[in-house]
Amino acid sequence: MKVSAREVGVWKMGYLTIGLIFMALSIFSWAYGRDFLGFFFSISGLTLLWEADKRRAMVVSVDGRNFKVLVRGRKAPFEVILLENERVSWRGTVEDYVEVGDFSFDIVDGKLSIKFNGKEIGRLG
Repeated sequence: MKVSAREVGVWKMGYLTIGLIFMALSIFSWAYGRDFLGFFFSISGLTLLWEADKRRAMVVSVDGRNFKVLVRGRKAPFEVILLENERVSWRGTVEDYVEVGDFSFDIVDGKLSIKFNGKEIGRLG
């Protein structure tokens, strides 16, 4: 059984890119006297930048099955969403240790340790 895992950065998730685009649009809107649009884009952009800092993701491939682990939070408890082939397989909060099928999630040194069949494949947080 071949297991490959890689962490996905905030650029790939899209929050940071869209947040920066919204911030640029807010500057252009204010420059052309569109205060309402500038305010809207700045609030939306700042919200997306704030969310980009909180979210982490890991993509896991196991013999043709694709999983994505989405983690929200910088410290315990972590909100975790486990996707299998882009469909939600499990959603919950990890405060200490949780087992979900072949996956297990544990808090180690303040980070979320992700294990597949007992073998650690990565840490997020």
